[in-house]
Amino acid sequence: MGLPPRGQARHPQSEIKLPYQIFYGKIYERRKSMKWCLRSRLASRYLVKAAEIRVDFRDYESIPDVYHKYKKTIVLFPALQGEEYNWEKLLQFDTICEHNLIISCVDVETMAKAKRYGFRFMLASEAHSGWDLKMLQDFGAEYAYVGIPLFFNLKRIRDNEAYTIKLRAIPTVSYNHHYPYSSGICGQWIRPEDVEAYEDYIDIMEFEFCEVTREETLFKIYAEQKEWSTRLDILVEDLGSSALNRMIPDSLVEARLECNHRCMNGGTCHLCETVLKMTEEDFVEKIHKVIPKQN
Repeated sequence: MGLPPRGQARHPQSEIKLPYQIFYGKIYERRKSMKWCLRSRLASRYLVKAAEIRVDFRDYESIPDVYHKYKKTIVLFPALQGEEYNWEKLLQFDTICEHNLIISCVDVETMAKAKRYGFRFMLASEAHSGWDLKMLQDFGAEYAYVGIPLFFNLKRIRDNEAYTIKLRAIPTVSYNHHYPYSSGICGQWIRPEDVEAYEDYIDIMEFEFCEVTREETLFKIYAEQKEWSTRLDILVEDLGSSALNRMIPDSLVEARLECNHRCMNGGTCHLCETVLKMTEEDFVEKIHKVIPKQN
């Protein structure tokens, strides 16, 4: 069997799924499916499907029990303000976990400590540029969270052999909550139908801290059902649009993978804003009233 034409990109709706993908003449092995990191407080029927289990700092004493039960990589989330890591105890836990414990660090100083103790670690903050990725990679971080505008350059990052660090993303968040943006339409949200399109770029996905029942529901929608018919803002925080997800074309994700966030860098693209406005609930209802029903 011959190779597909150079530069052929994968589409979520492709009928034929090849075991490889070609970008800029380079062949990459295709991952089977997206990996997920889920909180340890979720029910066992969800945790057995996770690639990693996230343990909140308040629950860190449970790390050995969680590892023995599931034999999954454990990600310890940052300590709260005023709380400190018990590094000696965490070293014991890391041995029990067969060095499958990753410390998520709130700042570079904590990363440096984790590195000195010999832990696997990552920074809890987002990387926004290739420069950020290179810094984390050179420092020895296990993962980097993808932020804006890096999120909109994933194809270029994937093709650049200089970047070997693994990437993480949160599909249900539009933007960093520390910034009061007026809308998240141009943010880094991912639809359930689009998760497959990110499998070649994102190594693992997780959900932002929320109630256990909501995280379980989000996992069912994103990882199992992989579709959502009603308003996207029910899933995505701070989206700023009542767009009906079933009306959003699958082709939108291909543009978002390499658009370089042009809408916020010169205003040369308004695709996301246009698509979401034209699929908003009120707009769709008005169109249905204007266009007569066909018998």
